[in-house]
Amino acid sequence: MRLPPGAARTRSPRGRSRAAAVLGAAMLVAAVLSGLSPVAPAAPAHADAGQVCRVAFAVTTGGDGLRDDSLETVTLGGAAFLFEDWNGDGADDTPPKPFHHGGTGDRPHTTFTWNAHLSPCVPATALLDGFTFHHLNTAPDWRADNWDLKALRIVDRDSGFVYVDRPPSGALLHRFYKNSDQTWNTNEGRPDTDTDGDGLTDRIELLGIPRPDGTRDTWLPEHGADPCRKTIAVEIDWLDDGQDSDRPSAGAMAEARHMFDSAPVNPAGLCPYGPTPRPGIQLLTDESTAIRVTPAERRRYLFTEGADGRTDFDRYRAGNFADVRNGLFFYSLWGYQYSDSGSSGHSHAGGRSTDFIVTLGSWGDTSDRVQSGTFVHELGHALGLAHGGGDDVNHKPNYLSVMSYTYQLIGVPDLSAWEAAVGRMGDDVDADIWSDTVRSVSSIDYSREKLADLHLARLVESRGVGAGTDLLAAWRDEKLLQRVGDASKGIDWNWSSQGAADPDPSHEVGVSLMSWTQVCVSPEDPAGSRDGLDSLRDPADMPFGNQIVTGPDDQCSTPALDGDTQVQPPGFRYQGKDQTLSGFDDWEAISFPIGVSPDAGAPAPETHEPELTEEEGERIVSDLVDALVASVAPAASPSPRWGYAYMDQATAPLNVETALNPTFQWTTGRLDASTAGHRATVRRTGTGAYEVRLPDVASPTGVAHTTAYRTLYRGRTCSVVGQEPSGPDEVIRVACFDHTGAPVDWWFTVFFAAPADGEAPYATVRYNPPGGAGDLAPVRNDGTFNSAGGVNHVRHEGTGRYTAVLKGAPYAADRGYVQVTAYGSGTPARCHQEGTAAAGGDALEVTVGCYAIGEDTTPRRINSPWVLSYVEGAGLHRDASAPAAYVTTTGDVGNPQIDTRRSYSADGETPTVSRLGAGWYRVAYTGIGKLGDSAQVSSLSPGRYCHLGNINSYSAPPKLLVDVYCHSAAGTGADARFGIAYLRAP
Repeated sequence: MRLPPGAARTRSPRGRSRAAAVLGAAMLVAAVLSGLSPVAPAAPAHADAGQVCRVAFAVTTGGDGLRDDSLETVTLGGAAFLFEDWNGDGADDTPPKPFHHGGTGDRPHTTFTWNAHLSPCVPATALLDGFTFHHLNTAPDWRADNWDLKALRIVDRDSGFVYVDRPPSGALLHRFYKNSDQTWNTNEGRPDTDTDGDGLTDRIELLGIPRPDGTRDTWLPEHGADPCRKTIAVEIDWLDDGQDSDRPSAGAMAEARHMFDSAPVNPAGLCPYGPTPRPGIQLLTDESTAIRVTPAERRRYLFTEGADGRTDFDRYRAGNFADVRNGLFFYSLWGYQYSDSGSSGHSHAGGRSTDFIVTLGSWGDTSDRVQSGTFVHELGHALGLAHGGGDDVNHKPNYLSVMSYTYQLIGVPDLSAWEAAVGRMGDDVDADIWSDTVRSVSSIDYSREKLADLHLARLVESRGVGAGTDLLAAWRDEKLLQRVGDASKGIDWNWSSQGAADPDPSHEVGVSLMSWTQVCVSPEDPAGSRDGLDSLRDPADMPFGNQIVTGPDDQCSTPALDGDTQVQPPGFRYQGKDQTLSGFDDWEAISFPIGVSPDAGAPAPETHEPELTEEEGERIVSDLVDALVASVAPAASPSPRWGYAYMDQATAPLNVETALNPTFQWTTGRLDASTAGHRATVRRTGTGAYEVRLPDVASPTGVAHTTAYRTLYRGRTCSVVGQEPSGPDEVIRVACFDHTGAPVDWWFTVFFAAPADGEAPYATVRYNPPGGAGDLAPVRNDGTFNSAGGVNHVRHEGTGRYTAVLKGAPYAADRGYVQVTAYGSGTPARCHQEGTAAAGGDALEVTVGCYAIGEDTTPRRINSPWVLSYVEGAGLHRDASAPAAYVTTTGDVGNPQIDTRRSYSADGETPTVSRLGAGWYRVAYTGIGKLGDSAQVSSLSPGRYCHLGNINSYSAPPKLLVDVYCHSAAGTGADARFGIAYLRAP
């Protein structure tokens, strides 16, 4: 310390006599030097990972400099640094000494760099207690050196890691005096370091959480908590009644940990405690306590309040979650239900942002994926994420995150992986395999990038949502059908081109993508006493599930009847197409509301939507699986491909290609001059076994039907065994049986159509699982098609009983015709439709029954494959250019009536029907008949079967008479309801 000329010298603030000062300094030097760890002169060692060895101290003085007669020591973890140029003359000294002494010249506002090392090196955990500086000066008090430490930077010379960086500021770091304040630590006045910024200090992650009794909760260091890689610690408790346990599965927790481990989150730039860790977040789950309860206690709502005002959740938490973990660990309780909502979970339980509940105990599906998705969803709320990331708009197509209900239970699918998986799958896959396959190509994840904002009134299809990878974007079009597309490509938002986006970047479309969430009327009444929808929907609104939502105008028009809830009144207009859906990057935005994080104690985002229920979750997953299956379903042909023939060569020579009657056949191949002369043939391959070749209609997709012909007495039955393209032709294999089920040579009509573009609602199903048993939900094969862009399902309800579900609002009108034919080479069977019913406003359910062929007194149901065609307002081929008709009967089978709701004629005519005898009916048209026509016939009465008796369009064209014969299970004539699909050439 220098004094200006003439300045008076003063004692230190704690003045002492000169003698006492000298004595004290001498004693202090001896004490300090004797207290230092013994060291041997050694060359500087290079640090291994996790050690501190060689550092550079950049020391900046303030207004009062450091004199050369002062001695400065620095220790770390009790070990003294050896200064390599200890006397400050600019040259390294041998040996180095455990102090610095000289070369500073009492210069103010000067930075000195001192290289030093430890020998041996010390563990980097010593950094937790900081670097300790000690100042020694033995000059008399009146000449003592007091100096100012203005700034300090300590850098590891091996790794470049900056241990301390305290730049100059208005205040001194420390002022050293001879007789007081000789010692200063770099941690003085500063909180513990949190190198990775996760709210858990390095000390806690490396040593554990201190308890009031002086011990530590060491779970974190024992489980590898990394102070340089963000860590989220969750304690998990669960209810266990001795029979049922709500403990999460090991697979679910592994999935959750993997999701965080793979997160696009960088670690600390350099780590002083070891090698720099890889990116990602360390999710540590302490599966701690099985809370023993009775079965009744387990099923009681966790938010049930006791007499003390505390909920069951609060009591379970207080009894099992250690106080020292509050504010450092997240807490998750797994149970049965928390309220009567039946939802999957609840975040911010008990008003604490770090607490959340998972309640899947009452759910039927508790697969690993359902558990892991729900766990990270609720944890995401605790990390500051809402259902739309930064907002609470759920199901956004530009937000690919498990925080959206769209992906919570199944994950975000990878479209390339999906298409590859489908390519390895066969036809007729059951429902569980479809769902499992979608899960296998999906990953639970938070959103990894902010996708393009979507201005719903001005959507540019060529831009899509702008994802960097081909993940799945999901949305509903204005018909409320679930659609999916590649998030990295253009998107056909209004589905005007069956999934092909408009490539013109100047074209904009307006689509109310969220209209299905714009509820007008809900079935739940305010008192919660009824759940059936009683209100009559206004045509301007649309049905969605069991609710009424807005139509394309985004405005409610339906008044609620008593027993329903008026969610929004008629005239209320939702934001709809005026809305902008914002993309969001979850991983970039998550917060750590614990420990020393600046987010600790911050209010969590509010979610106004109830958490997911099992019923809603099942619908979301089912719709997503359906949409994915639909995305790889056979496409419609741009032009019609169909044909029919009358097989009049029942006893044709075996294995000889035989021409069929050229008059009673037709295919679309005749529309091409080069193939117009081709005609159908048949090859009889055995008794009652035939291969019919329809020329020039070969297609990889489509279905065939057949009907026994000329069955005037004991019934005959024919079924489709199979079909396949053969060159330009389609070959249909048919088997015919007598009333006992024995093969028999017989006449029949046969029909084939490939799905083609058109306006009429049209669907086909080929149900062909092994043995005709099992659910196919959805059905995907080359004989299944859905013109609404949805998929078709089949539920096997019991022996010989099936429900085909045609998904799409157009089918729900229930005004079409259904043709069903037994299929395959298994046990001979007869199959037909037994009823139809609209389902939920967006699907049609068709009941199919299959029966054994035999002389049974009562019908005997058996399992069997079958094919089904449905059409409304067109022929069975859906070809608007070809006049056609269909008719179904209703009422008393002894005095049948035409079901005008389910009948159609291209000329608008309603035919007549008359009963001519037991099981013998005649349907008469006056204006649609044309020579060379054909028909398919089907029974509509359970256990009865009907076939074609005769087609008379030749006596007085265009008059048409169609005779139908129906039979009992035993093969005798019996009255029945029936349907006819009439076909003719254009």
